[in-house]
Amino acid sequence: MIAAFTRLDLSSWFSRTQTALTLLLVVAVGILLPVPGMAIVAAALVTSLMVSAPFLGDEREHLNTLYGVLPVSRGTVVAGRALSILTYYVAAAVLATLVTVISAMVRGGRIEPEILLIAHAAALAFIGLSMALQLPVFFRIGYSRGRFMAYAPAFVVAGVAWLLQATRLHLPLQDAFAGVAVAAIIGIGVLIGVLGVVVAIVVSARLYRDREL
Repeated sequence: MIAAFTRLDLSSWFSRTQTALTLLLVVAVGILLPVPGMAIVAAALVTSLMVSAPFLGDEREHLNTLYGVLPVSRGTVVAGRALSILTYYVAAAVLATLVTVISAMVRGGRIEPEILLIAHAAALAFIGLSMALQLPVFFRIGYSRGRFMAYAPAFVVAGVAWLLQATRLHLPLQDAFAGVAVAAIIGIGVLIGVLGVVVAIVVSARLYRDREL
C-alpha cells in the first residue's frame, strides 16, 4: 500500500517542469563549479527545497480531501510521501554523481572515491535532518501556513557555518575530524540520515493523524 501511494504521489509532482528545473540546477552546479562533491551538496540542497512541493500540490489540487476518503491510513500517506521525497533525492544524487565524474574525466582530472562517499554521507545526513524538521510541520499545518519551512534547513546550515567561521570554532572541528577514519565519518553521516528520516515519519504520522482534512 505504501508503494502504491508513493507512485501516486510521484505522479502528481515529479514530472512537473519545476522538478526538472531543480535537477538541471544540480547539473549546472556540477559543470560550472567542478569541485568534487559540490554537485552532491547541491542535490541535497534542492531536495530540501523540494520537500514542500508535494504539499503545495495537495493544496492546489485539493488532494488532502482525496487522501481522507481513500482506503489508506494516515501512516501510509506519511510513509509514502517520505519515500517519494527520498526517490527524488536518489535521482538527484545519481545525477550529481554522474555529472561530477564526467566533468572530471573531461577535464582530465581524477576524483577520489572517498570524497564522493563522504559527500554522499553528509548529503544524506542533511536530508534526514531536513525531513525531520520540515515534514512534521507540513503534515500538521499544510503548505500555506508552513511554506517558510521550505527554506529553514538551508538557512540553519548557512547560519551554523557563519557562526563557526565567525567564532573560528571550525578550526578545532577540522582538527578533530582529521583524526577520524573515513569509514567512521561515512557511518555517522548515514546513521544521522536514517535516524532523521525515521523521526520525520514517526512524528509526522502522529501529527497528521490528529489533523482534520
